[in-house]
Amino acid sequence: MKFIITKTAKDFADKKNIREIYINPDLDSKETCCTIGTVDFDVSTKLIGNKEAYKKFSDQDIDIFVNPNFFSFVKDDMEIEISAFGIGLFKKLYIKTEINTIER
Repeated sequence: MKFIITKTAKDFADKKNIREIYINPDLDSKETCCTIGTVDFDVSTKLIGNKEAYKKFSDQDIDIFVNPNFFSFVKDDMEIEISAFGIGLFKKLYIKTEINTIER
């Protein structure tokens, strides 16, 4: 598995002095929705739980810590792109790669 930081995400991270990000499954986001096979992922600068439990990746001087539950939703050979979207102060990081859990 490979994590790729896009230019947009890198520029945002540099501007905000972000050097570590954490990826966790956002299991609550679809509890009222009927979209089958869809899981969102929270890309954050805040650690949830024990840092030693996360698997570490790096790209463009940014450390990416991935919750082990993430790997049950993706294939081992996937390239996962992380990008940023929003306007002005309301920008955030997100997983750009579409992940279909039914295919898994």
